Amino acid sequence: MAALAACQPADEPVRAPQAEQDAAVPLSAITGQPWRLTAIRRPGAAEEPIGEEPPYTLELGADGRYMGRAHCNSFTGGYEQPGPGTLQIRAGAATLAACLQPSIADEYLRALASASRYRIAGDELHLQYASSGELTFVRDAPPAAAPEIGRTFVFDCGNGIDFTVRYGPGEAALWAPASLGGTYQVLSIARSASGARYEEGDTLFWNKGELATIELGGQRYVDCRLSPSKAPWADAKRRGATFRALGNEPAWYVEIFPDRLAIVTELGTNRVELAHAGSVVENGRTTYRASAEGRAATVVIDRRACADSMSGEGFEAAATVSIDNRTLLGCGRFL
Repeated sequence: MAALAACQPADEPVRAPQAEQDAAVPLSAITGQPWRLTAIRRPGAAEEPIGEEPPYTLELGADGRYMGRAHCNSFTGGYEQPGPGTLQIRAGAATLAACLQPSIADEYLRALASASRYRIAGDELHLQYASSGELTFVRDAPPAAAPEIGRTFVFDCGNGIDFTVRYGPGEAALWAPASLGGTYQVLSIARSASGARYEEGDTLFWNKGELATIELGGQRYVDCRLSPSKAPWADAKRRGATFRALGNEPAWYVEIFPDRLAIVTELGTNRVELAHAGSVVENGRTTYRASAEGRAATVVIDRRACADSMSGEGFEAAATVSIDNRTLLGCGRFL
């Protein structure tokens, strides 16, 4: 070993093995801050740059939770560190909007799910996935104070209290939970030293990044945290849906409205809306039958406990959707 060291050029330091380099980077170096994807190197291929828009982001919390954006969708879940320099991201929940093409949203989520190692190089985070693929990130700027217009958000204040918010130009619509009266108010934007602040009478909504403070009816709710997984359910209720269910075969969901069914399959790329004539309820089972232009669908709702096959989340009902000679099994809840 001494002879090998002697042959090393004086101006070139001896590099530690990869495992030692990884071990020198504590997990705290990559947690608590947002990262933005800048490049992807697929297994056996050259590195491909990724632009700032649409966004592909990742934020690892010190509490073992993660969240991020995959183009037009949000996602969240849990992760573990089996050993130094290693990372295991567990499957979580994601919204299922149909993003405009071109998009690598599905590929990005699959890559994260197979991530195995991480390292820091300068200001960059590198995640190894699928044995030889690699995702490259840079530290992302903090979220801008101006919210996204026309999108629905849910803030979880704990103790079963969630507020739904939808932003418009210079205003924000705020829905209170049923436990607080289920009121709906439109608040006007107000001056704020930081973040986005909206007020109307004695009601206040102040949002900065992932956190919000809400004052309603003389009560103050602080540290309300953005909950992307709840937003699709709140948005469906806002649009008039009375029931929503989802499944993983692959990802699909159905929304039931008073006059129609909306069935979305193939990871959000295929949407079918069919009119129905009402429900048939028998022995705790509710059935909807719908058809139009030669297509037919049936949705059967069983009021029994149901657990999502991927996340393990519990629901109040099981749902079976039959369409185009396919049977889709999932879980849902009444809105």
